[in-house]
Amino acid sequence: MRISLQSTKDYVDLTLKALSILAIIAGGGWAYYQFRLFESDADNIQITVSTELLKYSGDFRLLLIHTRPKNIGKVLVTPGKDGLILTVRKLPANLNSGAVDLDKLPVTYTTNILKKYPDGYVLEPGVEYDELVALIVPKDDSVYVAKAVLDLGDKDEVDHTTVTQIEKANEK
Repeated sequence: MRISLQSTKDYVDLTLKALSILAIIAGGGWAYYQFRLFESDADNIQITVSTELLKYSGDFRLLLIHTRPKNIGKVLVTPGKDGLILTVRKLPANLNSGAVDLDKLPVTYTTNILKKYPDGYVLEPGVEYDELVALIVPKDDSVYVAKAVLDLGDKDEVDHTTVTQIEKANEK
């Protein structure tokens, strides 16, 4: 049995076209899985706020506020125009028992942490950042509430709040 060169070319051409069609279908299925079902192109930002208290002088303490945004997603994220706002509030000593609306407390300090980055600020995938703000506070058993809000644009934001007490007996 003889196989002609033309029939071999036709068979190879048909096989390659079929494999190309299968590859396009497989690529489309993979893209659908990644971007629609798995949402690998979505923002996924976490933010935490923590505090440290250090002795500064006899009547004052150094309150260190760590604001840690972390991009646990797979895409680069650029914060929105409002940036990363840190607001520190002091809890009055004369509140009655019951629920406290922390957002209505008097503001002691507020700043947009990202203003110190004139060239912009980006959150790389898989990276946790640590932005530090230092405040001198009196050593008087006060309670402070620190809240960080990161604007993600399109009316999305992520925030975290922490509460810390400046104790007279706390010596570090």
